[in-house]
Amino acid sequence: MYQEVAFDPQCLGEYHYYGLLKERFGFEAGRYVVAPVKEWVKEAYQSVQESETMQPIKKKSVKNFLNKLLKSKNNSFVILPLPRKGLTFDNWQSWYEKQHQESPFYVVVSERVLGALDYDSLIDGHVSWSIPPTICINKSAPEIAKILKPLLKLSDTVYLVDQYFSLANNQVLQAIFEMIEKDGTVKNFHLITSVDTKNPKRVFINEYSSNFKFMPKFSLTVVPQKFFHDRYLISNIGAIKAGHGFSEGVTQGAQADKLSLNICSKHESNDVIKQLEKIINTKQAAITYLN
Repeated sequence: MYQEVAFDPQCLGEYHYYGLLKERFGFEAGRYVVAPVKEWVKEAYQSVQESETMQPIKKKSVKNFLNKLLKSKNNSFVILPLPRKGLTFDNWQSWYEKQHQESPFYVVVSERVLGALDYDSLIDGHVSWSIPPTICINKSAPEIAKILKPLLKLSDTVYLVDQYFSLANNQVLQAIFEMIEKDGTVKNFHLITSVDTKNPKRVFINEYSSNFKFMPKFSLTVVPQKFFHDRYLISNIGAIKAGHGFSEGVTQGAQADKLSLNICSKHESNDVIKQLEKIINTKQAAITYLN
């Protein structure tokens, strides 16, 4: 539900790409431009400066936007996740080609890269550009993990809020740790549940940490029953809301076999974190650090 997009900074020489960037990227849009921010902004700025089609007042707007991106510590449009760091950046096109060869981007937006999508393809609703409002999957660990993977790959800190999500004997959590070990992006993982596991430290060591070379800092917070009705995976980059939680389910041949997920708003996800902090501060819930 979240896409890594290679967005050619040369496109910013056309004003409509600026509108596309502001409207179709970010926390609630499910897309991020993936690139080194400083280098990407530099090329985009040059493209705007050299544009022969953009009016001066529009050039000023785009330049102001790029300057804000450059100064922001946590901008909402351009990010560079850990797995994509390390390659030198001579220019965007050569950097993109090396990156795409090692790990393909979900979407490439450019007017000079062969096979990339241009503005017309995007506004016409190209299938690669589509992010449906909800996604329905089977309640199996592989399918749940597959949906969560793009967001986990981009995120540094993650909160999994699900009152019925168990620490013990959980294949979904096992699959999540496998992805985290491979990508190494997630550094802090917080599980918030109403399931009170006996001796959670021992369970965590026996079932998870002893089986992986890399584990993020992991905390378990047991909250009162039904304090959080809805279930979320919330990160510093985005949030996913799950109708029936993130646990596996037994197939019964009914509509309830399906798990429905959608992108959650920034306002709602922020409120969930505030409510969590509140019940911790008022001693209604306590954090146990397991790693």
